[in-house]
Amino acid sequence: MFKTHLCMVSAQAAPNLLPLLDDQFKPQEVILLVTDAMREKAKYLQDAIQPLGIKVMQHPFSATGNFHSMQQQLEELLKPFAPGEIALNVTGGTKWMAITAQEVFRFNNRPVFYVDIDSGQLLFLDDSSQAHTLSAKIKLENYLRAYGYKILSNHKQAKGLTAEQRELCQSLVTNITEWGAALGQLNRLAHMAENNSNLTASLTALEKADPHLPHLLKECEAANILTFTPTNNSLRFSSDEARFFANGGWLEEYINSRINELKSEGLLQDNSHLNLKIASQNATNEVDVAFMANNRLHIIECKTRRLTGQFAGSAGTESLYKLDSIRDLGGLGTKSMLVSYRPLGNADAQRAQDLRIRVVQGEGIQRIKETIRRWILGN
Repeated sequence: MFKTHLCMVSAQAAPNLLPLLDDQFKPQEVILLVTDAMREKAKYLQDAIQPLGIKVMQHPFSATGNFHSMQQQLEELLKPFAPGEIALNVTGGTKWMAITAQEVFRFNNRPVFYVDIDSGQLLFLDDSSQAHTLSAKIKLENYLRAYGYKILSNHKQAKGLTAEQRELCQSLVTNITEWGAALGQLNRLAHMAENNSNLTASLTALEKADPHLPHLLKECEAANILTFTPTNNSLRFSSDEARFFANGGWLEEYINSRINELKSEGLLQDNSHLNLKIASQNATNEVDVAFMANNRLHIIECKTRRLTGQFAGSAGTESLYKLDSIRDLGGLGTKSMLVSYRPLGNADAQRAQDLRIRVVQGEGIQRIKETIRRWILGN
């Protein structure tokens, strides 16, 4: 529709990226208006745009707070373009930049548009043009690249549970109140085996005394997770993957399976990912579950450890701060959730509320599909 888009670089990359994915609206080139503070963000955005086959260049911009100075810079930038060749994406930049750029473009009879991320619509700021519904959605890999991250090669996409594993997960969720302590014992046994770099572990007297543990171990055997030998009170996990599953991985797999069901309803725009390893220039992060919906990154941290009481340590606090620290993976629009099999303490519950992290705990997991649906839709 327009040969060139002028985009103002800010901390939010998605509004500048989304129109470039639309076949009808995709330009031949993009000019990134870059202030000194946004140089690094501009590089990330350029790296995400180039694979789309669009020419991209950075244009330095001095946002001095002086309207006349900024106006002159923009007037100079517009000179080579004939009417109808260039349009302004006014979604990014600072408010002062956006106001100035909009005034300059409208004074010169050049089109200005705004991207509504939530609705996926492109809105023109004049009376003559109708809203344009963008046809494409941002995929997770390109979205993360726009924020300076790349997915490492050892990530895995959602592959689903076996019928036996699904039955085990459903039992764990259905019996969440009664089996909490027994699951904690199983976590400890799996963790012990992992620390010893093997697949075996022995039950202690305390674990043998748990009335629900034998039933849990029997269900794990039925799901081919482990083999239990009562004569010597030992168990053997069937594989490294099975040991990981028993050590809390089952909750990630279960949550992921419910998210897959929402994908069939058209709520997700990309595959969900498990144990996603993401790297930037400065750090490597791992996310239990990640997916894109409504052009926003959604990240979920899953915990089966007890997060309250004298043996909890700082597990709950660490999980919350981890979620808070990795929200910059996708800018301010990223949504975070903590799913905990065991209840959070009061302090961590308040901390989650302060950090705007959605918490699903205990019996709430039994309604997780509906909760995630409402979360995606903003309810």
